[in-house]
Amino acid sequence: MAARPRSRRQEQVQFATELRAAGNTWPEAAAAIRHRYRVNARVAPRLARGLSQRQVAELWNQRWPDDPKTFKNISTWELWPASTGHAPSLDTLDRLAQLYECSVPDLLADLPNHGHPPPHPSPAPAGTAPAVGADLPEGLAAEPLLLTPQLASTLVHRLHDVRFEELAQALIMWVQRANPGLDRRELLLKISTALTVAAAAPLLDIADADERDRVAAVLDDPSRLDLATITHAERVLQHYRRQGDVLGPQIALQTALAQRQVIADLVANAPEELRSRVLTVYAELSQMVGWQLYNLGDYRAAQYYYDDARTAAHDAENTELVTYVLCTMSQLATWQNKPRVGIDHAIAAQAWAAQTESPAALGYAADVAARAFAAAQQPDKARRALEQEHTAVCDHLAAGTPLASWWYFYDESFYWGTSAECALVLGTPEKALAAARTSLRMIDPTNVHNYAHTLALESQAHLKQGDIAEASTIVGDIARISRVNRSPRITQRIADLRTALTPWQRSRAVRTLDDLLAHYRLTGSSSTNKS
Repeated sequence: MAARPRSRRQEQVQFATELRAAGNTWPEAAAAIRHRYRVNARVAPRLARGLSQRQVAELWNQRWPDDPKTFKNISTWELWPASTGHAPSLDTLDRLAQLYECSVPDLLADLPNHGHPPPHPSPAPAGTAPAVGADLPEGLAAEPLLLTPQLASTLVHRLHDVRFEELAQALIMWVQRANPGLDRRELLLKISTALTVAAAAPLLDIADADERDRVAAVLDDPSRLDLATITHAERVLQHYRRQGDVLGPQIALQTALAQRQVIADLVANAPEELRSRVLTVYAELSQMVGWQLYNLGDYRAAQYYYDDARTAAHDAENTELVTYVLCTMSQLATWQNKPRVGIDHAIAAQAWAAQTESPAALGYAADVAARAFAAAQQPDKARRALEQEHTAVCDHLAAGTPLASWWYFYDESFYWGTSAECALVLGTPEKALAAARTSLRMIDPTNVHNYAHTLALESQAHLKQGDIAEASTIVGDIARISRVNRSPRITQRIADLRTALTPWQRSRAVRTLDDLLAHYRLTGSSSTNKS
């Protein structure tokens, strides 16, 4: 008798294995996966083989090294036809079919047939409840809607098998194609809560019983801190970062605050050989708390935690982390319309970055400097900073240099997003539009925070060029994304863009946008002051 699967992923692989053992082909196994787990036809063959998006990209690169891909490419193809995805070309579909040992039509089997419409189903009898799982995100439909204690426990103990990017992708894919006439806000909240539990399990969420007991003993007596405990704390930090990117600061803040307090209790009793690493984890958590507060609009509190993070990073003698914290402090000041303070922090970040061998530190320090110089209307210095960033990102970062975990978000798409932002501030919207489009082609769409802000730049560039219809459509796309991540900063961007559209508020495009904003309970005018 087969062992009971510990996760949905294992269950899918076991199901596909049983189908294969019974004589089914790979396409037949994928079709069964698609129907049973409600995933699309680009996702199903990968799940049938038990592969992650990263593993598919690796297989692709082994076979076609002259056309390298990353998991982000696989993700955007799988998100299609949602607006956050990108349609795979015929050549791409052919290569995926080769990897999955299927035909190209197998990868398009879920798309509508425009030939003969299906007959209308008979109406359900009065009083009949909808089928359980009807109209839910693909891949999540079989799960209960209410977050019962049993479900929460199951999600927590499955953390090691969870691919948070894929959970986020399933949610975003559904939101993008949802009918705006249906109010699913409460349902989204419940699903988001479930994702949160899966993504942000506490420090004691450890599969191995011996390791879990050891960590519990450390929490009971901090003087017993050992390498295994701090290694686990470092490992789960990435989940906390992704949680905020996808689900927003309201949810992520509580997790970061709780874990920061746990680590603070360990710092005082850390043995000398582990003190630097414990302080680094504490500094990262303080920075994360500051970042979430910044996105919530509490700038004074954000500054307090950023200062705390900088001090801890200095105490840890972690120069690269000092650079990162100073960069976030520069971003905070520039956003508050204090560009000279932003320049001050950016120059300090560049000085510390120069003492590292990290291309990400050099690039990001130049990035925040460019934004601050542009906001201060110093175009020549802004352009030089962008040139420095381009060199760091395209010449060195692309070479595959190992990076510290907090640079997970930073890549070439980020550089192009900043180029778009600076171009808008400096009055060249045509350059801004080209840069924003380049960024959006590269960006990871499951990073809802960065994706929404880059869409806002694209909308603003269209607006500056007088393309009101396209600008309005993109604001609507941002509004849909905000159903997943209701960050006040994203909401503010929506409000600011809608205010800029006021002269055209009687146009069909803006009236359609207003209907959408009303449905999503978003204000139609700017209500947040950056100062």
